[in-house]
Order: sequence, then C-alpha cells, then structure tokens
Amino acid sequence: MIKVVQPNKRKADWLDAMAVRFSQAVQIGLDAAQAERTSSRAKLHRVVYHQARAKFGLPADYARMAVNAAVSLARSYYGLRKAKQRPSFPKVNGSQGIGLGVNAYAVVQDGRRFVLRVSTGARGQYLWLPLCVPARYRDRIASVYGDARLFKRRGQWYVMLPVRQPQTPVGCSDEPAFIGVDLGVARHATVVTPDRTVFFDGKEARRRREHFADLRRRYQRHRRTDRVKEQKGKESRWMDDLNHKISRRIVDLAARYPNPVIVLERLDGIRYRTHGSKCFNRMMASWAFRDLVDKIKYKAARSGIPVIFVDPRKTSQTCSRCGHVSRSNRPEQATFRCIACGYSTNADRNAARNIAAAGACLLSQGRPDTARPDGQTGDVSPRPDGVQGCASVHSDSNLASSMLEPHRL
Repeated sequence: MIKVVQPNKRKADWLDAMAVRFSQAVQIGLDAAQAERTSSRAKLHRVVYHQARAKFGLPADYARMAVNAAVSLARSYYGLRKAKQRPSFPKVNGSQGIGLGVNAYAVVQDGRRFVLRVSTGARGQYLWLPLCVPARYRDRIASVYGDARLFKRRGQWYVMLPVRQPQTPVGCSDEPAFIGVDLGVARHATVVTPDRTVFFDGKEARRRREHFADLRRRYQRHRRTDRVKEQKGKESRWMDDLNHKISRRIVDLAARYPNPVIVLERLDGIRYRTHGSKCFNRMMASWAFRDLVDKIKYKAARSGIPVIFVDPRKTSQTCSRCGHVSRSNRPEQATFRCIACGYSTNADRNAARNIAAAGACLLSQGRPDTARPDGQTGDVSPRPDGVQGCASVHSDSNLASSMLEPHRL
C-alpha cells in the first residue's frame, strides 16, 4: 500500500467523482446478485458491464473491475451463508475506492520519484499522481503487475499495488527437504525440519490481545469513544509486524537446507468450524493465520522456495511414528501420546511432522486422495493414514488477478 501525494483540486475532484461512479456500478451488481440469488460472474457481467459503460460512462477496464468487485462481495456473502452464518447482504460504502485494471494504470519512474499514471478513459489523457514510495519498496516497483485499487482513508488517497516476485529456479536433482509448519493459537507456528523443531510461542501475543480487548471494553463502558478511536489500527499494526518477523524466521530457517519445500495447512473456513468459550471465539476471530501464510508465501517466492498446502484433517490425531489415528491420542492439549505404540511427544511437533510427511507424499504422487504409500522411506516419515494432501488452485481464473494472491505493497 503506497501513499499518494495530496492531489490538487482538479485531480481530487476527478478521483472523487470516479469513486462515486465506480461504487454505483458495483451496487448494481450487488442488487442483481441479491435479486437473482447468484454469484455467477457471467450473469453479473451481463447486468453490470453495459450499464456501467452506458449509464456511468466507465471505461472498459473500470467496468470490468466493477464486475469483479461485485462478484467478490457476492461470493463472500454466499460463502458465509453456506457456512451457516447469518450475515447481512453487502452494500457498497465509501471505502470501496476505484478498481484499476492492469491496462488502466502504470507506475512510471521520473528521476528519483515514482508517478502513478491513471487512464481517464479518453485517448491519450491521463491523471498523473506522484507516489510516496518508502525506500524499502523501491526495488519492488519494477515487479508491479496486475489489477490494483485506489482508495481514500481519512481524506488521504492510497494505492494498493500487486507485486509478482520473480521466482528463482530451485534444483530438483537432490531429494527435497520438507519443512512442516503447524499453525495454531497457543503457538503461532511450530516448524519441523529434517533435524530440528522450532516453536514460536503465542503466549505474549494472547496476553496483548486480551489487554487490547480489555481496554476497548473499559473505554466503551465509560463511553470514551475518543480513546477507542485513538486505539484504532494499533493492534493490527502490531500483529502485522509480528507476522513479518515470524515469516522471515521461517523462510530463513528453510533456506538453510538444500532444495527446501515449505508445507503448510490449508485452513480456509476454520473460524466457522470451531466454537468454544467467549474468550476462545475471540482468539479465533483475531487469529491472523491468513496474513502469516501470505507473508510466508511471498517471502518464500522471493527466495525461490516452493510452498505447498495439505489438508489439515487428522494431522493432530495421527501418530507420526506408526500412523494410528484416534482422538484418544490427545490426552491433553499440549501432549500427544499414541495409544497403539506408546509414542509420546509435543502435540504441535507431532502435527508438524504429519504435515511435512503429507507434503512429501503430495509431491511424490501428484494429487493423492488416499493414505500413505507402502514402503516409502526418506528423511521425512511416511504420511500417516487419514492425512490428505491438496493442491493450491484458484477457483476462478477470471478473478485471480483481482484477489490478494500476489504480495501487495
């Protein structure tokens, strides 16, 4: 996310007017999605695209981005409904911003500064917006590619740019070293390598989150909304910094081994499948696992380390030594003790070993849908029965460039 230098009145008026027209086009798509009870991109495209072009005068790339935004919001709503949640149907607000298609903008370097060139829709006419690019982002500007977004926060314009980092080819002549990563709440991550286990304790993070929650409760009880507003974003910025540090340590740890492969769990929808006490639900809601996974992915891509995902089911109940699966293998939250072979170890370490083994089987068999193969040997133990692998494939190629898959500045 890059800050835009405060535009003059003419540029600011154009941005505000375009934001209003773009939001109106997105709302038309949401109204159609609600009326027809659909999130089909083809159906919403037929409704939104031509109206956005004719009624609001949006250029082609802006109209396409309006369709994508409506489809994304509708699919988010119906996904929550499918998970048996009761969300209200989304409505466009002032924070929607302006979607910039890949052909509607460019980042141009002018001497030592960078300028965002935005198409106005008329041939040869552009809006030039100087950017405040921090020094740590300057080397990534050359890798900007894909759909972007302009948005306004507290009177200041920002642009979110997608970055596709070039991957360094990884040699496959030797046997890969699988790095299993188990994500959790008690521990942010447990990393198992071929010769060691590293724990990232989450006790301090839970204490600080409870502190922030207690502050909000006390301020709201005394109607100190001014204090609540002062705290806005403080917790998320702290968590973002912590995830950056954890992801960097994980990638650096993996880079020590020849031909490393990082194996992660696919945890999509876990918040809707787990329920507990009020404190537990709050911890689950504030668990920034997706942000941590995204940071691991883009840092690993910059280092040329592949990242694969496996199904997390049964990883915590399966013995990494004999493959026996049972809920009774977990007598306590932090302890794993196999009732079949008697093997005892830390529960998170056992789960991370199962994840690494599932990744090894995933690469050796392609896209497996059964248990471990017989007679498999190597540094990583065979994948236990009941632990499944899955490939990382985007569900809709038309929306791939509009989603947050690439790392964004």
